Amino acid sequence: MASTNQHSVPSGTENIELDRVERMMIALLQEDGRLGVQSLARKLGVSDVTARRKLRRLLGEGIVQIVAAVDPFQIGFQSPVIIGLKIDRAQIDDIAAKLCSHPSIRYVAAATGKVDLIIEVVAASNHDLAEFVLVYLASIPGIVDTETSLVLRIYKQTWNWGVRGVDAPEPSLEIQTDGHAAVKKKRAARSTKS
Repeated sequence: MASTNQHSVPSGTENIELDRVERMMIALLQEDGRLGVQSLARKLGVSDVTARRKLRRLLGEGIVQIVAAVDPFQIGFQSPVIIGLKIDRAQIDDIAAKLCSHPSIRYVAAATGKVDLIIEVVAASNHDLAEFVLVYLASIPGIVDTETSLVLRIYKQTWNWGVRGVDAPEPSLEIQTDGHAAVKKKRAARSTKS
């Protein structure tokens, strides 16, 4: 099932109210997106009806997406890229909307720094990538320049961002007696000291 999270108001500009149960539900789904309503209800200490209602809201409002995450190289895409776009800022929303409609673009975001928009594109080949950059992007009025970075290897790909307002141990850096640094959970470190 294909899933997109496109907003009429750009993500990050709206103020969405989430209660503690919804936040905890998001944290659980980030750990295991296959959890069913009954499992969620049990883990959250709420009824099945409440869990189903809250999950429907999170999905319906685009706060949560449940999708299969894949490594593009493993399914035949040889040219995933990150492209920074320098644009006419007066056209940012129009350009972003046009980019969001293209099926090869997985991610579109406004950014600070040298570029105004960042997009992630998955192309099957360098030939397809060339067509995308030289034909498609060149045809969009307001794009002034592009900076393309070809992804050679993916070392980490995760969507577990954590959830503000949900208690979770934060990693801390500890120096071991042999001089090596080790990341440990703060709670685990505290419990061994007592």
